[in-house]
Amino acid sequence: MSKVSICIANYKQDHYLPELKASIEKQTFKDYELCIYNDLEGCGSGEAFNRAIAMAKGSIIILMCADDYFTDKHVIEDIVNLFSKYDNLLHVSRYYYQFVDGDKSPVRAWRGDNIFELANNPSGLAFRRKDLINNKLTNKMFVEAPSLVKSVIGNSLAYDILPYDTAAVRVHKSTARSKDYYTKMWTSSPVEEWVKLGGDSILDDFTSLIQIKNYFTTQAVLKEICNFIKY
Repeated sequence: MSKVSICIANYKQDHYLPELKASIEKQTFKDYELCIYNDLEGCGSGEAFNRAIAMAKGSIIILMCADDYFTDKHVIEDIVNLFSKYDNLLHVSRYYYQFVDGDKSPVRAWRGDNIFELANNPSGLAFRRKDLINNKLTNKMFVEAPSLVKSVIGNSLAYDILPYDTAAVRVHKSTARSKDYYTKMWTSSPVEEWVKLGGDSILDDFTSLIQIKNYFTTQAVLKEICNFIKY
């Protein structure tokens, strides 16, 4: 049985998988398995990760999106060492950066200490598998992974953060950025959900409004602007 399960959600991003797999093969820690869920029916990123996790046998779960990749060969080893060192550790987060498809230069980096904001992208987040038996990712947009972090750690401080960029997150025109996807997955206000989770400083970040404007409705944008002002 592998020590680590790398759980990958893939929705029509097969062409990026070789790059992710190459970054995994370079890892110094070799006792891992790949659990790839190909979301053929479009069940949503949260549910796709849940199904990948359900396939896992390892004691440590690391999440990765199919179109992202590890930036350093020691990432998995560093995660395993932290879980091995601290028996009460529930979650390992990390810094990460975003890059535009076609140019690997970082265009934006997430390097703070707010554990929920660092989870605004799931790639590189790690948990113990036993803690995910009763805790699942949600399909609520923009908070799929942060909601999992909240349900696992609650109000405790049983987490750690790798203080370097462990994942490169690709920005591109994906199937998740389409009117059809938003119509299917939009069930609540992302701003309201962020406030519930404790990611209050995300209220200084208005990039989500651009996505909503480009891929959803004017009414939804206006509601989110009102919520930014309200909170």
